[in-house]
Amino acid sequence: MPIIEVFIAKLIAMSLAFVAQYILWKKYASFQTWLTQNQIGVVSALVVLTRIIPFILVFVILKEEPRGDVPFFYYKASHAVHLDLVYRDFWSFHAPIFSYIIALPLLIVDHASSIVALMMVGELICVWLTYKHYQTVSSEAYAKLLHYLLLPAPIIICLLGGQEDIWLWGFALGALMIWKKSNSDFRMGLMFALSLLCLKVTVAFFLFPLFFLIKDKFKFILSMAVVGIPSLALLYYLVGWDFLMLIKHTEDPYSPNLFSVLRPLIGVSVNITKMNWLGLGLFLPLATWIGFSVRNKSFVQAFPLLFILTYGLMQLFLPSAMAYYMFIYLVIIVFELWQHKDGKFLFVLLLLNFLLIVEPFVYVYHNNPVFDSFAKLSNAGYALEYLLQWAFVITLIYVLQVCYLRLKALPEVAQK
Repeated sequence: MPIIEVFIAKLIAMSLAFVAQYILWKKYASFQTWLTQNQIGVVSALVVLTRIIPFILVFVILKEEPRGDVPFFYYKASHAVHLDLVYRDFWSFHAPIFSYIIALPLLIVDHASSIVALMMVGELICVWLTYKHYQTVSSEAYAKLLHYLLLPAPIIICLLGGQEDIWLWGFALGALMIWKKSNSDFRMGLMFALSLLCLKVTVAFFLFPLFFLIKDKFKFILSMAVVGIPSLALLYYLVGWDFLMLIKHTEDPYSPNLFSVLRPLIGVSVNITKMNWLGLGLFLPLATWIGFSVRNKSFVQAFPLLFILTYGLMQLFLPSAMAYYMFIYLVIIVFELWQHKDGKFLFVLLLLNFLLIVEPFVYVYHNNPVFDSFAKLSNAGYALEYLLQWAFVITLIYVLQVCYLRLKALPEVAQK
């Protein structure tokens, strides 16, 4: 199917989803009793309507080939399913176990769309765990679950982009749930160590600000070392320094981020890899300082807010960051930052969804333009893309401001 037809289909789906969001928001109180009494049926129906039916329509009926990162995922999984050695026998910018995880559905159906199905299952698991976590602290958790399932951006990001980024939150939430049950920083550290082996190096970014909230820092570091040192030794034994491949995916500029919108002021001669290191050197100390400044806040309450801020700042400051990275923490924005009666923030959520769907298409349609001078903006298509980038960056900054103020407003807890 031509890309323009795919985009039109996205716009139609987005419009229907926005109408459904508005109706649910306006009429939720009227149908709350019925919706609550039929939770399993309602949630199952939404999953079928928003995930399973679109999957069948796109990949079974229309026989479309998966797009986005999925072809590269399929390349890796096709090697991994034959037990080829990651980094040595095939390329991967993910952690060593990731390729073997996404190879599992190929044992059932050897087609790239089976990886998309795995991503959708992973997303739903992460969303359900998020709901179960917030169900204990918020009476609005169920309403937010329904709203999230109706958001168009996660559906499109997962279905057509095959993105796994929400898994970062899933593993982090798993670590938090382990801590809540055991009050053990050691066990929580083991979960984070596992996520570093299963996902990608960006997991480590969150550990810097989180470190200051952790009470028994020695046990946390010990747990990471218990898993990390033998894993690194084994990787070096098997593939030498080739495992450093997972930190080298920083050579191409993407959008929208602060670098992409400020690029006309910077000019042409820019080394993107160096700019990524500069962005890392800016956002990681900032996120770490925020973690230090709230070290006396409730661990459970501060945890998700700090997660949003870490990856939101990453998305702002890294030139290689793209819009879809919001999939890492979009579900937490819904559950943590939005009060169900707040129509203003619902508008912000829907605006973010609009930008997440429209901006990447316009960016790709115009062959990934780099605005290294203001002269390029004389082209109407380029000007539209540049305005969309600014809209996204400004909206993201607003969300991060809301998040930061919420974090700073948390009450301090007594120190033992």
